[in-house]
Amino acid sequence: MLNSKPNNSKYHGGLYVPKNKDKVIKLNAQGGLFYRSSWEKKIMTWLDNKPEITKWGAECLQIPYQMTHFENGDTKVKEHCYYPYFYYEMRNSEGVLKQVVVEVKPFKEYKMVQDLNEGKLEVPEKGMKKLKNFEYDLK
Repeated sequence: MLNSKPNNSKYHGGLYVPKNKDKVIKLNAQGGLFYRSSWEKKIMTWLDNKPEITKWGAECLQIPYQMTHFENGDTKVKEHCYYPYFYYEMRNSEGVLKQVVVEVKPFKEYKMVQDLNEGKLEVPEKGMKKLKNFEYDLK
């Protein structure tokens, strides 16, 4: 479990202490969960207060993957782990348990993926900084 204290003061981060602690998969040493944006805090509040949510956690799900890197002409495969923002379990009106993984991203990044999938993504033609920013956003 990651959920480490946020260290970027440019964003609205802090400690969320849930009212329904029994629903949280794992609390940190401060008895809560850290959030790194106001969006994450809103989702935590929703998960905590929604009666249909039976269990939830922040950065509690580990997804291992491999990534190929190129170093000095050599191909190297490195192991990595990805931690989605949220995982929760919810009982629907028929009593069926749903398991949900949530990733929190700004609309700009969602739109970029949508445009890529539809073949509408435009690569900036001028300016090295614009191209680097485009590459960073795309990753």
